[in-house]
Amino acid sequence: MRTLCIALGLLALPMAVLAADERYQALPLAGASGGQGGGRAFILDTREGHVWIWSENEPVVAPDGSRRYGSGFIYQGRLRPGTRAGEWVEGTGASDGKP
Repeated sequence: MRTLCIALGLLALPMAVLAADERYQALPLAGASGGQGGGRAFILDTREGHVWIWSENEPVVAPDGSRRYGSGFIYQGRLRPGTRAGEWVEGTGASDGKP
């Protein structure tokens, strides 16, 4: 009985890990030229609707006021579920409502 419980637990573990990985979805973004780094991704929290852009080469202001380029996340806001295909879904974080 003990061996059966351990075996079932070992089989369930990979499924739990896969389910946890599906919460965040990332898509590569095109558009940045190769000279600027170009590494960008759209990241969506499928459970809560939060959206970020990850950029490999983003202007960053250091605590001393100096500027440099570095990687980082830019929070875009939160989406609400749509009700039909083609509907404009407005984010709550952007001031103009456009992504």
